Amino acid sequence: MYLDEIFAVEGPLAGILHGYVPRDGQLQMARLVERGLLEGLHTVVEAGTGVGKSLAYLVPALRSGKKVVVSAGTIALQEQLLTKDIPLVQRALGTNLRVVLLKGRNNYLCRDKLARLQSETFIASSGAMEHIWDWARWTTTGDRSELTIQPGPGEWEQVDADADDCLGELCPFYDTCFYFQARERARFADIVVVNHALFFLDLAMGGALLPPYDLAILDEAHQCESWATAALTSTVSGRTVGRMLRRLHRYYTVDSAIEDELGDGMRRLASQLAMVERDRYPLSANAPAREVLLELAPAFERAELWLESSWQSAYRGAFDEQVAERRRELCMRGIVAHRQALEQLQAAGDETIAWVERGDPSERHRICAAPCEVASFLRRALFERCESVVLTSATLAADDSFDYLRRTLGFEQAQECIAPSPFDYQRQARLYVAPSSLNPKSRDFARRAAAVVEEALDRTGGRAFVLFTSYARMREVHRLVASRIAFPCRVQGELPRSALLAWFRATRAAVLFATGTFWEGVDVVGEQLSCVIIDRLPFPSPGDPLVAARMRAIESAGGSSFDEYMIPAAITRLKQGFGRLIRSVDDRGVVVLLDGRVQGERYGEAILRALPPARRIADLSELAAFFGETAG
Repeated sequence: MYLDEIFAVEGPLAGILHGYVPRDGQLQMARLVERGLLEGLHTVVEAGTGVGKSLAYLVPALRSGKKVVVSAGTIALQEQLLTKDIPLVQRALGTNLRVVLLKGRNNYLCRDKLARLQSETFIASSGAMEHIWDWARWTTTGDRSELTIQPGPGEWEQVDADADDCLGELCPFYDTCFYFQARERARFADIVVVNHALFFLDLAMGGALLPPYDLAILDEAHQCESWATAALTSTVSGRTVGRMLRRLHRYYTVDSAIEDELGDGMRRLASQLAMVERDRYPLSANAPAREVLLELAPAFERAELWLESSWQSAYRGAFDEQVAERRRELCMRGIVAHRQALEQLQAAGDETIAWVERGDPSERHRICAAPCEVASFLRRALFERCESVVLTSATLAADDSFDYLRRTLGFEQAQECIAPSPFDYQRQARLYVAPSSLNPKSRDFARRAAAVVEEALDRTGGRAFVLFTSYARMREVHRLVASRIAFPCRVQGELPRSALLAWFRATRAAVLFATGTFWEGVDVVGEQLSCVIIDRLPFPSPGDPLVAARMRAIESAGGSSFDEYMIPAAITRLKQGFGRLIRSVDDRGVVVLLDGRVQGERYGEAILRALPPARRIADLSELAAFFGETAG
């Protein structure tokens, strides 16, 4: 069948999908993707909200007869692809292709580590560990997502299938290994669904994690730069060194002098890092920490020499020569990785940036090093090697151009299109922009913004997300507003993300104050979400070391970092926040942008042009008529 027939009003998709309506943007995207597959072209599509991009790329992919990897940015999208979209397309096309979900190996239970732990301790150390032991008796996947009780810090590490503990074919449980069984299923699958973390880590490791594939589809591709950066980041922290030492102790009687030297160095490093309160800053700004790193480097070299010369005499396991050699290799890998990371941290310059950031409570601080840009890496590892790559998201273009995406991800030749949303934003949505005098940089912004938030919530009857670019501003505005409105409120951090969403969907007139992950990947359909309030233009923080390095690189090349990096990044993020509002043809609502700079700065019009074409209103009082029409 031709694509036009498949997506037609009486086509096979319509026969399966209740309420199916043909969409011009969806067919346009499907044609472009199929052409890319047939001719070996890379494809970039911004698919507006409601286009149905999943079906638009899955239909050509499943018809291609090629090995396809589909990478998603969120768990929710992975689940939608596996449980809904791919089965639907299979039924519509009459195919029976093999589809597999593959996760990173630390998501799987290691039978060998569990058996050794049980032989050493006999009794589970906690309620969560007892739950893991019980679950291990019946699970057929070993996937930690099946757990109903989440392990505490460090507990899952004791039983996960981490690469640095894996004996591979020498393991007595190799034939029943959950991770290798999943890998084997992926090897013979037609469609492999992964997340961005695993996809880009596979690229960084030269293809060691995923089976060879012909076509890569990267959904939510606006996240690719950050995930590629994460895959290429080296990290040194108390957690990473502690894990390395625990691995050594598992198999060897460790030289106490080496352990003391590493332990003392890490304690001194932690002390220096704790003296700086910032969440993220360049390593160059902490000279005492850099001095400790210089002193730590020889300690890792001595640990490497000790293991090389003494491993046989210090080995405490049953002496199977092949197993012992494999464990020595694994332990050596951890030491060498830390030594190389220290070298990378010390050599940071124009091409590599080193920084310090706060970790979670169990890690305190970590020191990281990464390339200043990932475009050259992705060009070599992905776009020049893969037959056809599809990049798609609801937010990829800035001012109708993909230049920003092309520059940050490194592809040169690609067919491109912007598939318009089928939603009637002029009818369904309103946009209110605060006066130019309301500037987020002013001291009284929170107080003045709180008054606008309060009025907007009164006009919409709650039913709102209030989105912020920082936790501090979120908490400040919430404190000012919460006691003055009659709607049930919650703040991000009070409950897990999934529980907050469940509360919001189930609570009449609910108001959620949030930041971070609630800007994207959240789908609330219907009048339950009728208002999205955004505190400021989401420019990347110029104080972030990676952002600062990328801005410097643009300036050094003679460009404008603000025009070429900051504005496109802000547009992409702002469009994601706006996209929370209208999720179906029946939705109606208002976006309130509290950042008055949009009306007073030269870049304001470019940013507004990039947003969906909602009707602008000059005063929030106009919402009375708009929502009155909705009620009618």
